[in-house]
Amino acid sequence: MTDPDPASGPALPGFPAPSMLDLEDLLAEIRTRAQGASLFQTRLASLLDAVVAMSSELDLKVVLSHVVESACALLDARYGAVGVVDPAGGHLVEFVQCGMPAEVVARLDHPPRGEGVLGLLLDDPVPQRIADLSAHPCAVGFPPGHPPMTSFIGVPIRVRGIVFGNLYLTEKSGGRRFTGDDESVLVALAAAAGIAVENAQLYRRARRAEAWSKAVGELTQTLLEGRNERSTLARTVKHARELGEAELAALLVPDPDGGLVVQAVDAVGKGLGLRGRVLTDHRWRLLMASRTPVMLRVEEGDVGGGELSDQVRTPADLDGPATTAVVPMAVGEVEVGLILLSWGVDAPVDVGETMDLLTGFADRMALAIEAARAQRHRSQAVLLEDRDRIARDMHDHVIQRLFAAGLTLQAVSRHAEGKVADRVEFVVDELDLAVKDIRSAIFELHHGFPQGGLGPELESVVEKATVAFGFVPDVAFEGRLSDISDDLVPDVVAVVREALSNVARHARATDARVRVVNTGDDLVVTVVDNGVGLRQDADRSGLANLAGRAARHGGTFSAMSTQPSGTLLRWSVPLGIDAEARAGGVVPDAAAE
Repeated sequence: MTDPDPASGPALPGFPAPSMLDLEDLLAEIRTRAQGASLFQTRLASLLDAVVAMSSELDLKVVLSHVVESACALLDARYGAVGVVDPAGGHLVEFVQCGMPAEVVARLDHPPRGEGVLGLLLDDPVPQRIADLSAHPCAVGFPPGHPPMTSFIGVPIRVRGIVFGNLYLTEKSGGRRFTGDDESVLVALAAAAGIAVENAQLYRRARRAEAWSKAVGELTQTLLEGRNERSTLARTVKHARELGEAELAALLVPDPDGGLVVQAVDAVGKGLGLRGRVLTDHRWRLLMASRTPVMLRVEEGDVGGGELSDQVRTPADLDGPATTAVVPMAVGEVEVGLILLSWGVDAPVDVGETMDLLTGFADRMALAIEAARAQRHRSQAVLLEDRDRIARDMHDHVIQRLFAAGLTLQAVSRHAEGKVADRVEFVVDELDLAVKDIRSAIFELHHGFPQGGLGPELESVVEKATVAFGFVPDVAFEGRLSDISDDLVPDVVAVVREALSNVARHARATDARVRVVNTGDDLVVTVVDNGVGLRQDADRSGLANLAGRAARHGGTFSAMSTQPSGTLLRWSVPLGIDAEARAGGVVPDAAAE
């Protein structure tokens, strides 16, 4: 009897002997599954790497770029994009793409309108797969010259259950279709992207809230220091526009005739046509009386809309559909005014968040303004009380004593002769003049309120320069300016005026900062702008004038360009030198050095 073939194995009763072909099929299946498992492990590792890369970033735009690039790499897709959805309007407000040719991107709406294939997930936010996009009814809306696309897959990105945006991929390499496994991977990636987006949003909100709070702190300190209110309000709207990334910011205060007057404005242009304008539309008063923030939104194609927005945007040379946030400013029963921010068609996605920040900003600024006014009124009341008391004492005591002394001397003069009589009459006349001077002083104490000093003088110079700039330069003081000698004040004011004049004429700047510091030993004035820098062919007469003013006081002056752009002017003079020494050009050796 012959032995059975060991390769085929023993035959079982009633069953045919296994063949070599069956064993090869089994081994092939094992190899295929092993390769699939290896591919799955590789894909899983790539997915984890993508999740780590997304989670390590806190900048939202960088996170979205990582999401698109990772999705294209994981699913081997040629083109990818994330469309951020506007929660209110249900359309795309931001579009981040990957792989699309630059010439096509240039012809693409930014962001796209969300039509055709991009609108699939807007209408039904669930994973979508299309085998042949070119034959699908939604294949519309592509810009001219767009490369052909066949396969498509899209999934929503949710943040706390709310759709933040949609992740789109097209054109799988080799003309293949996207599979169920591809969809599972993309859904997992979208879930991780939702967490990364939420972290980036929380970080951005924290940073923005910190910036708004810092601005409130600086402005409140400025107001409570007793500085000029008009210039502080101008800086208030400037900070609000910059922090809100808006085209226009304005502060409206009640007008005695029942309207609202534009007290301060900061716009992308100069906005000079809006400043000081009185808005008589009764709806502005209703908005202020409502004490409720309002968002005025106007879309393209709206008929008769945007009337209130146009009343502030048109005089500021701004046009087109707008989104305007209007926030009342009130403290108790006192209506301080309205603060508003206005954006054009390119309004940022987070205007709702900005409005919340603006509301808190307005509430705290209203409180700071009223507190500063109350403090100013209390200080004026205390000063007036002191002046009344001094005037009363001078009238009731000093004048009466002088008058009595004059009468006594007049009585004595009747018994005097010659030079003694003449001398007594002279003293009586001097006492009469002294009484008249005191009465004039009493009148001045009861009428008028003293204003002035270096701080208000400088703020007045900066406020006047605003017209030439089209923006409000920042001005800050450190140290006791009241300790500055009177002979230095005219030169300091002239230096700031000349420096700002140079910035307005030559710098083409959009921001400038003035800083005046009393260090105790020196008085330092710095003026910084973000303009074109110090040109070699610039007229140096103004700079020579500033250097000459510094030299007369034994000080120094320097002008230099800053990085990445702008100019820094620094004017410094030593303190503690008496006026006579300055006038004679005599300064201590240390100062002269």
